[in-house]
Amino acid sequence: MKDKNLPIQGLKVTLHKRPNGMPKESDFQVSNFQVKGPKDGEILVETHYLSADPFQRMRLNAFSGYGKTISLGDTIKGRIAGKVIISKNPKFQKGDFVEGMLGWKTHAISDGSQIRAEYAPGVTQIDKKIAPIPAWLGILGFPGITAYFSLIETGKLEKGNTVLVSAAAGAVGSIVGQIAKIYNCKVIGITGSDKKVKHLIDNLGFTYALNYNKGNISKSIKSFAPGGVDIFIDNTGGPIADEVYLNLNLNARVVLVGNISQNNQSSEIQRKDLQNMIMRNRATVSGFIVYDFEDRANEARKKISKWIKEKKIKYDQTIEVGIDNAPRALISMLKGGNIGKQLIRLPISIKENT
Repeated sequence: MKDKNLPIQGLKVTLHKRPNGMPKESDFQVSNFQVKGPKDGEILVETHYLSADPFQRMRLNAFSGYGKTISLGDTIKGRIAGKVIISKNPKFQKGDFVEGMLGWKTHAISDGSQIRAEYAPGVTQIDKKIAPIPAWLGILGFPGITAYFSLIETGKLEKGNTVLVSAAAGAVGSIVGQIAKIYNCKVIGITGSDKKVKHLIDNLGFTYALNYNKGNISKSIKSFAPGGVDIFIDNTGGPIADEVYLNLNLNARVVLVGNISQNNQSSEIQRKDLQNMIMRNRATVSGFIVYDFEDRANEARKKISKWIKEKKIKYDQTIEVGIDNAPRALISMLKGGNIGKQLIRLPISIKENT
């Protein structure tokens, strides 16, 4: 069946230039496109929220050691949440809300499948009775699922552990810390400002937090955890992570979740001799990819939803408005300007109060 154009002009964000180091707004372009109707088995989704995530930075390069990159002129790959406005798939009704990796545009086609790895156009149906729509891009989306499985499964969390997480005020780190507190753990967060340090301790219940821009990181960790760190959830990599390795406990578990400190560097940063530190402490270092747990996503959602209902977990959102401001939101997030999940809310969401 031939694609049928609809009387709708959409907007999309595309890659205009490859960034050198930290992206600039001029590396992106917002342009119009003709919205097409869905084929049999497909749905047309009108976007209400765009998600800005650290993985997107790596995909802007010509080459990446993690997943596919995009070409110049391509739509920026990213998660969205939106409403089904036309359905030719019996599993979806007009008015349903879904989220998926459908790209930064105001209107997107999905095949309605649940296949989500890489850039697959599958979606998850949103249940607004469980949580509001934007939460499905954050705490009930892949950030929350990452926090849950990286800590409990890969990190082999045990009650009473000392848990340290970097990028602690972000979408993943803030949930990691709160889950650890539920398990009666000592929780240390590394973040980038005094405001975030205060937020982690006063609002999210972290035992300790430190600003990596102030003082000696290793000495601060040692004062908080003289017995060493049992689990390190590493969202940043780089020199900050190296300081944590100096404070690992015997048989510590290190889970490599992100590398955001390295993604914006134009040249390679010299690292410490991590191999010696790992051997000395008999530590286990594991890479983590959330898609490995895709089939168990609802397991994490069920548990996290229960904790939200019991008021054991809070979640934060930093929201920019308008697709024109999506590049600015991404850059701000990469610079640490967000607390919790960074989202971009589109005008239709405001109009329909979603």
